[in-house]
Parts: sequence; C-alpha cells; structure tokens
Amino acid sequence: MQAALTRTLLKRAASVAGILLFLIATALLVRRGIALGDSLGERLTRTSPAAFAMALGVYVGASLLLGVAWALLVRSASGTRPRVAPLFVAQLCAQLAKYLPGNVFHLAYRHLAARREGVGHRALAAALALESILLITAAAILATGVVSDPRLGTLASWAPDLVWIAPLLALLAWLGISVGGQRFGLADTSPSRTLPALAAVLALDLVFFVLAGCSLRLLCDQPAGLPYAAWFGWLALAWAVGYVTPGAPAGLGLREAVLSLGLAPVLGAAEALAIALLYRLVTVAADALLAGIGFALLRRTASSHVAPRMDGAP
Repeated sequence: MQAALTRTLLKRAASVAGILLFLIATALLVRRGIALGDSLGERLTRTSPAAFAMALGVYVGASLLLGVAWALLVRSASGTRPRVAPLFVAQLCAQLAKYLPGNVFHLAYRHLAARREGVGHRALAAALALESILLITAAAILATGVVSDPRLGTLASWAPDLVWIAPLLALLAWLGISVGGQRFGLADTSPSRTLPALAAVLALDLVFFVLAGCSLRLLCDQPAGLPYAAWFGWLALAWAVGYVTPGAPAGLGLREAVLSLGLAPVLGAAEALAIALLYRLVTVAADALLAGIGFALLRRTASSHVAPRMDGAP
C-alpha cells in the first residue's frame, strides 16, 4: 500500500515538474516571438509550399517506420505471432491521441488493439518499455555531437546525462528481458531470439530520426549553413527532451525551444524559431494524415469482414 502511494506521488510530482517545464519553454518561445516581431512574421509568410509539402512527405514516410518497429517489438516481447497489420494500423490511428492532455491515450489505444490480437498485458508493457528505450537510444546516438552545448543548461541541464545513459539502458533492457522475461510470464525471450528484432527496431529508429532531420532541413532557406550531422543531432535531442518530459503533449513547446536554441547561432534567431514552428506544423499535419489513413484502413478491414447479405434475407 505504501509503495503504491509512493509511486502515485512520484508520478504526480514528475507530471507537475513536466508541466512547469512545458510552461516555461512555451513562455520563452512566446517572448522570443514577440521580440522578433516582423522578422519572424516575414520569414513565416515566405515559406515555400513546395518545401513544406516535401518536408511533410518525408516525415510521413519516417513515421511509417515507427509503425513497423512497434509491430516487431510486440511480436518479439509476446513470443507469439500476432498479425502485423492490426498493430501497424493501431499505431497510425493513435497519432493524434498523443496531443490529448495526459499524453497517454495513444498508448492506451495501441494497448487495446494489441489485446484484441491476443497479446498479454505483461508483453505489451515490455514492448512499450523497449520502444521508449530504443527510441531514446537512437536519438542519443545522433545527439552525441551537439549535447555538449553549454546553452542547454538554461533549458534542460539533464539532457547530457540522458544522452550518455540511454545506450546503457538499452543494453540493460535487452539483458533484462532476455534473462528475466520467462520468469515474469513472457514467452521465449532468449538472447538469440530477441537480439535480431531489437537490432532491427534500433535501425528503424535511427532511420526515422535521419529522415525527420531531413524533413527539418527542407524547411530552411539556407540548409547548407549546417552540416547534416548538426541537423540530425539537434532534431534528435529536441525530440528526446520532449519525449521524456511528462505533461508536455507530443513534446509541445520543449522541442521548439531546443530546436530554436540549437539552430539560432548559425541561422539567426528568426530563422531558427520559424523553422521550429514550421516543423511543428509539419508533424501535426503528418500525424493527422497518418491517423486518417489508419482509420480508413480500419474501416476497410471492418467492412471486408461483414458477410454479404443473401437475396431474400431479412
């Protein structure tokens, strides 16, 4: 009883801290936007529709990889062979739910969809934990070159620790599920069986961040001002900071703050903030498009299972 109460208090404290950080980051962005004034507005209005469309297309393609990664993780953690298509479609349908308060409804939707495929609660909990750890690890690998920037101390002083610890957590997670999986009611989780799936998911996550960084770069007027490694690094770091902060739906505010902080020294304050805001529009539009595709596929699947009526049937 005492342990449960302690966990509840810790969750609430983390949520409150995350909300405060989200509000601080948002306030800083608003103040920066007001200070930039016309220069920011002028930069936003001259955004090329073609560049926005290309950035959107690249990000949609990148996000589809995460659906594949989720299906692989569920199958690996469960030790069974649930159908890939329902897991993939659930990933698409859940995209917009992550913007709801609480930042957990997309997880609940995917959980229910996987349960309908016969996947147990413990296997889903393991898959979710592995998904989070591998995503953060992939982001950490790409963010290694930029995380030493001293300016991060004003916004997320813990970000360097996250980047250096994440790969170790991924290794410990693999060893934990390999050694203790069967003890906790999971199916065959031997190292030889889980390693290929987890390595494939990590590779998919890395490609996701590379493509997401390319999407961000397409929004810049002078993308050659930064090397590709910097685009990937700042995007991955901004994503990771938003991902691990509770109370910030889809990392709203925090990702924009980190991106504008990292890009401003080379691109200028107005350009950096404009790119960060435009990228948020790209991701929201992509999530809406993916959710629409997911629900369309869901309706099509449901209708295909409806038996046709026979002539004369009531």
